[in-house]
Amino acid sequence: MPLKITKVMSSHLIKYVRTINVSFNPFDVRTRSARELLRQVNSERFLHANPKLKVKPDIHSKPNAPLVKFSFVDGTDVSFDSREYLANEMLLDVWKTTMKMDDDFEMEGKNVDDM
Repeated sequence: MPLKITKVMSSHLIKYVRTINVSFNPFDVRTRSARELLRQVNSERFLHANPKLKVKPDIHSKPNAPLVKFSFVDGTDVSFDSREYLANEMLLDVWKTTMKMDDDFEMEGKNVDDM
């Protein structure tokens, strides 16, 4: 059975993300997942749950491949060539990474709200 991330869980886990850079050419058919991910992470729920979250779209006319980069509170980054992923697959990888961070923070007695 696949991992199910509820709205409550994702609203908590988004606190571990500091910035999301989404770079794409809107006229390129390869950018469908990057555009969908940008739409999802710009939701009111995520922005309300993490006021420190910076979503930085880079919409350009270059023939470059679409790129999505997540930066986390612990200083790590994850980049996706979004041609190879669906939006939900990218988010699932991010949720797995942030769940691990959540466990590590809990074990160390840290609070993500203090970061």
